[in-house]
Amino acid sequence: MRFSVLASGSSGNAVYIESDMTKILLDAGISGKQIGLRLKEAAGRSILDLDAVLLTHEHIDHVRGVRQVAKQAQAAPIYATEGTWSQIVDEFRDETAARRWNRVVADTRIVIGDITVTPFTVSHDAEEPVAYRFDCDRQSLAVVTDLGYMTDHIKSVIAGCQSYVLEANHDVDMLRAGRYPWSVKRRILSDKGHLSNTDSAIALADLLGNEEVDVYLAHLSEENNQPDLAELTVSSVLREIRETYLEQVSLHRTSRAAATAFRNLAGV
Repeated sequence: MRFSVLASGSSGNAVYIESDMTKILLDAGISGKQIGLRLKEAAGRSILDLDAVLLTHEHIDHVRGVRQVAKQAQAAPIYATEGTWSQIVDEFRDETAARRWNRVVADTRIVIGDITVTPFTVSHDAEEPVAYRFDCDRQSLAVVTDLGYMTDHIKSVIAGCQSYVLEANHDVDMLRAGRYPWSVKRRILSDKGHLSNTDSAIALADLLGNEEVDVYLAHLSEENNQPDLAELTVSSVLREIRETYLEQVSLHRTSRAAATAFRNLAGV
């Protein structure tokens, strides 16, 4: 498998994943135009090439461009939980896209071409949010963002992947001192909010075995985090837990403004 994080952050999220046979878009949180441009720039692909569109939840930074994408990728089914679909179905009223919805059920695997997709429940302030693991030919990728904490069940589902797109949303001190209203701060810090840099590192340490992994730090807050700080915090926490973790983990940045390089999974 190969993938590119097309956009990541509080203003928009989208990930493109492909195998030799299958092309999947996970979330469409930027405009359809931008998704098309970044797909072409990063992977030489078009929205027309997509075999499926998967959604994690209904927040605008994950579904902003889904209607535009669905209009172009007319043969691609749309996968979402019943809760997520209920929040966005009006976007597709009287359109053929509404008939392309496929219900996602947590912990029930989906086979799309030669990629097996495993959805799992995450704790977030949405109707029925999930995240996903992708497997193909002994290659595995997990995209895990928008969750207040990582449960033991999630860790069991995503352990052993070669690559992770993992939330490192905020620095707690920056968030507490920042200009957000306390109600927003409390939501972000809650069990239905977002993982901090430190919590992300601790969760990652629980996932690591002895293999090398690529980790893409994702969904960074523009207001309450910085890429340098996220990398430094995750590296420092991993080092404190076990020195050798730094030799296993390659950290990568994601951006709200540009796609990451189109890459094979770590070790492949």
